[in-house]
Parts: sequence; C-alpha cells; structure tokens
Amino acid sequence: MARNWEGLNFLGLEMNEKLVVRCLQDVASAGKRNLYFLSTNATSTFRSIVSSYPGQLTLVSIQCPNPDFNKEQNRWRMVRRMLVEAVADLLQVNGKIYLQSDVESVLLGMKEQFISHGKGQLVVDSDGRMENPFGVVSDWERHVLARGAPMYRTMLRKV
Repeated sequence: MARNWEGLNFLGLEMNEKLVVRCLQDVASAGKRNLYFLSTNATSTFRSIVSSYPGQLTLVSIQCPNPDFNKEQNRWRMVRRMLVEAVADLLQVNGKIYLQSDVESVLLGMKEQFISHGKGQLVVDSDGRMENPFGVVSDWERHVLARGAPMYRTMLRKV
C-alpha cells in the first residue's frame, strides 16, 4: 500500500519480531520512506504510539490475525476493548477501519468488538464478501486465495 499511496505514511504493528525484521529489510531494500514496522502488542501500545504522530489517523487495518486455538479465551477475540476504544478515539471522522480474515468467525468477532466498544462512533460501511478495496494483497491473503479459500472483509467508518 505504501507504494500506491506515497503521500501517506504507514505503520505496521506486529507481535512477531522475526516477521517485523523481515519487513523492515524489505522496506530498506525498496527505499520506502513512508512505511515502518514495530514489534509490539497493539492492544497495549496503539494509543501512545498513534497519539505521538502529528498527522491524522485516517485508516486502521487489521488483517488476518492469528487466533490461538489452544486457549479458549483467545480463540476468537482477536481485538480487545482497549484497542477498539483507542481506535475510536483517535481515528478522524470518516476514517476507515478495514477488517479482514480467512476465518469468518474471527472477522465477525472483530466486527462485533468494534461495534460494541466503538462508543457509538463506528458504523458498517461495507460488509460480507466485498473485494479487497486497496488492490494490494498481503502474503497471507495471496496464500489463502491461491488455495481457493475465501477471504472475509468488513469496512467500518467513524461518524
């Protein structure tokens, strides 16, 4: 996405440090200056990180979170109230929240969390089997689609 929208800045928050290192190497080799990745837990750090940015938050994208099937309480709740409230507070009016997963129940759970804890400020913009609105597929999305499996997507908007 950073290649397509050079006038915007992108920040990737990812818990997997090895993946972040690989992404940072790719960014450096591509010479991109509008893209950066941090290894962090977005639930606990999103508010402080985004609050320190001088620009406006116009898009939050949560794509293909990896549920922990071994822990009942973590199986489907991929976003926590603290993260949802921070997004609702910091996202500019008409800003978008893009949710995507290859597991339908994970997508529905994320959507439910945003609607339930979005302080009445978030509405569904597009839902169901919508196409990827950015025209840029993630590595995981490419893998899922190549095996013929569906991707589930929802776009929310702050009002």
